[in-house]
Amino acid sequence: MLDQIQSEVIFHEVIDSTNLEAKRLIENDKINKATWIIANRQTSGKGRNNNKWVSEVGNFYGSYVLPINLDHRKMPFVSCITSLSVYDAVKNLLPNNALLKIKWPNDILYNDAKLAGILIENLLGKSASFSIIGIGINLKNSPNINNHKTISIKSIIENEVMPKDILGALDSNINNYLNILNSNDISELIGLYKNNCWKMKNRVRFFTK
Repeated sequence: MLDQIQSEVIFHEVIDSTNLEAKRLIENDKINKATWIIANRQTSGKGRNNNKWVSEVGNFYGSYVLPINLDHRKMPFVSCITSLSVYDAVKNLLPNNALLKIKWPNDILYNDAKLAGILIENLLGKSASFSIIGIGINLKNSPNINNHKTISIKSIIENEVMPKDILGALDSNINNYLNILNSNDISELIGLYKNNCWKMKNRVRFFTK
């Protein structure tokens, strides 16, 4: 429930991109604590490598703005804890967790099809630094993407999950994993990530254009 979320929540019905809005708020000194920016629909969402993120109504679109109080040497682990947080948030909704995997660096797959994606952008300043963690989860719809299989939670369980129903789990998971990171138990995070990693210890082939 929203009243159980530790972080602040800013909701938009429609916005260009939750990550872009996060940058605007940071640049105008409007954020000074952990904050979620949530939208029902994005008109200019993007993924890694500036790929367009198709944003149909019914899925989860949110950016978690995290003021960076970490040793900068720990920054690479933000990707790790975010992937684990999304993984944990969706696994209890699904019938077969053995099919749920983290694809490096930070996609979530179910039965080798993309279920969720993460885009992390760091803003490092002299007075304050932030990590903007954009998360998209296919709750109701799965977009058609050339050469990529996609899937939604609704298509798996034949039941609808609302974005607000998963926000609390995401917020709690991120805070729990941040506490582990701050306690310097890096080996636990690495172990959890590796245990759930797609194609771990399998031989793979890369093709370049």
